[in-house]
Amino acid sequence: MSFILPVNARSFFGFEGQRAFARSLTPKRESAVRFLMFDAFYCCMLLGLDQAKLGDESRLEPANFTVGYPEAYKGQAELIAGLLVDAEIRRLDIGPDDREDIERQMVHLLDLSSPSRLSADGDQLLNRYAVTGFERLRTAMTECDNLEDFLVGYHRIWVQP
Repeated sequence: MSFILPVNARSFFGFEGQRAFARSLTPKRESAVRFLMFDAFYCCMLLGLDQAKLGDESRLEPANFTVGYPEAYKGQAELIAGLLVDAEIRRLDIGPDDREDIERQMVHLLDLSSPSRLSADGDQLLNRYAVTGFERLRTAMTECDNLEDFLVGYHRIWVQP
């Protein structure tokens, strides 16, 4: 399964094919840093994991946009898996001393042989956290025409009390 974007995320980030912020009024700069579709997913996912709240599965696109991590994120697989386990432990209100329940969650969520290093349930939960994060993103800021404005607005979400 791997990763599925929330509904309307492509338009929010202005994706035209694989290019984000395509609606930008500034000339296209081929040498500019590329904002991957996975970058958009990652930004949404982080906000959702922070809230430890699952989004509605019906708010996901019908198909995944990638299986496994793009090259730039392959080194982050364990970090993402750890963030997912942490969010699930908080969401399920599992105490830090409840080693059996924590281990049970890890076994349930992780599959080191899969491209995402997550089980099918782990993939699905991560996608649902991205839905929650995208809803928070849309509530907190308007669509941006360029990466720089997006990053400023995204930072503001994290520093808001």
